[in-house]
Amino acid sequence: MDSNEERVQKHVVVNSPGQRSEVLTERVQSGPSESRISGGTIAIIAVLAIIAIGAVFYIVMNRNANEEANRNANLDVAASQTNSRQPPTTIIQQPAQQAPVIIQQPAQPAPVIIQQPNPRDSTSDDANMQDVATRRLAEETDMNAVSITITDARAVLSGTANSASTKARAERLVKAVRGVKSVDNQIVVSG
Repeated sequence: MDSNEERVQKHVVVNSPGQRSEVLTERVQSGPSESRISGGTIAIIAVLAIIAIGAVFYIVMNRNANEEANRNANLDVAASQTNSRQPPTTIIQQPAQQAPVIIQQPAQPAPVIIQQPNPRDSTSDDANMQDVATRRLAEETDMNAVSITITDARAVLSGTANSASTKARAERLVKAVRGVKSVDNQIVVSG
């Protein structure tokens, strides 16, 4: 039985005409219990209190150091502003930097270098393309009045033709020359 429990017994006798009865009741009451704290609980509370006091002390000291640094910086700025009218210096406190993370990439193949032809090469190419196109047009009997000029691989057809089909055939012949990028057909149909 716990020390906070109390036993209460009641003995009741009832006399009534013609009958006598006895009733015995017993009841257990619990009173307010006393709280007991173990030694381990006290030790844990003490350690937590010391940690809390240390954290508060650290925060206060750090805040005081920051305030003092800001105060000194403000005094330096004020002194420099009185000496020269320069805009105020902004002080930004950076968080502590983390160590860099180095990721080593696999070796890459050497880049491919493509050399562009120099202008002399394209000029000689234009001349070669113009010679080939001129010969092809000369082989056609109805294209004697058609002339061609090629610059930067772009051909310009000029002159006259007897029909629209002759004009279209001249354009096809020049487009078939290797290296020609585009054809500007300015041939006039006369008929």
